[in-house]
Parts: sequence; structure tokens; C-alpha cells
Amino acid sequence: MKIARVLIPLMLVPVVLWAQSEPKSRPTPSPTSGESVTPQMGRARIVARVDVGEDAPDFELVRADGENVRLSHYRGRRLLLTFADRREAFSPLAAVAESLMRADSVEIVGVCRTSARSLKALAEHDGLRFDLLSDPTGEIAALYGTYDFTTSTVRPAYVLVGRAGKVRMVLMGQALPPEALLEVTRYALTGL
Repeated sequence: MKIARVLIPLMLVPVVLWAQSEPKSRPTPSPTSGESVTPQMGRARIVARVDVGEDAPDFELVRADGENVRLSHYRGRRLLLTFADRREAFSPLAAVAESLMRADSVEIVGVCRTSARSLKALAEHDGLRFDLLSDPTGEIAALYGTYDFTTSTVRPAYVLVGRAGKVRMVLMGQALPPEALLEVTRYALTGL
């Protein structure tokens, strides 16, 4: 009888250990083409990219003025999504933003990991007349393929989105001087 009380618990130990080693994760749903992504803390990292001809992934971020804005809000307009790690990268774009809007009907929309409040201060200080969106988690940058997980930074990138929401140009990895960006964007527009 004493042996049975000792042997039975010992035989159950491997079964309990095996049951604990099974993964208990739930599959993470990925957004479909009609859904948007809103950054949330604690979510798994997203590794993605956008390609020319695809629908631009929809998202919702906070604009510098504190309002939530979705990419679909801009539907019907040409956009140049400009991704940067630091807010100061947007200041040189003021020189070409007016020209792109007036001559080519392209709006620049800056996306940065900086807070909306900080982006508002930059826009007021430098007289920026285009939308700046706060992506504090970098999740939207990751969705567009510009987030570098090894250095936790956003690589410079430019994504031209047509009026129907299709990606028309993707340039990633290097910041361009404003005049060069203007030329490349106009070149991409010749095919639209």
C-alpha cells in the first residue's frame, strides 16, 4: 500500500510536464484588405512591406492636432506617405510640399514615432502645411516595411498612393533631398 502511494504520483509527473510543454498560443488574426490596423501596445511584431500595385494598408493614427485620422480619410487624393524616425526629417519637405500640391495634386503626409504634441510643435515652429501623424509604437512603419527591428528605428521611406488607394511608388532606406524627391515623385506620376 505504501509503495502504491509513492509510485502513482511519480508516474503522473511526466504526464503533467508533457501537458505544460504544449504551446498555449492563439493564432493572431491578420488584417484583411478591408480592415485597418490601429497600434496597440504589447502586440506581436509585424514584418511586412508594400509593393507597387497593391492597395495601401489602411491604418489609424493621431494627427499633430490630436485628431484620429485613417488612411482611408484621404481616399480620392494622391498622397506621398513619408516615414521618418525623427521629426526633424520633415522640415526640409516644406520647400517641395507646396509645389507638389499645387502642380501635381500630391499631399505629403509624414509618419513618425514622435508624439502628436511634439509634431504639432514642429509644424507650428517650421510652418509645415502638411499632415504629420504619430506612430509611437512603430507598428504602422512595420506594416509598411520601414521599421528596422535590429536598431528599433524607422528607416526613411516614401510611398506614393494614388487616388484609388493603390501604391504607385515605394522608395525605402535612404532619405532623399527635397528636390530629388520632387523629381522622383513627378516621374512616378507620369504613369498615373
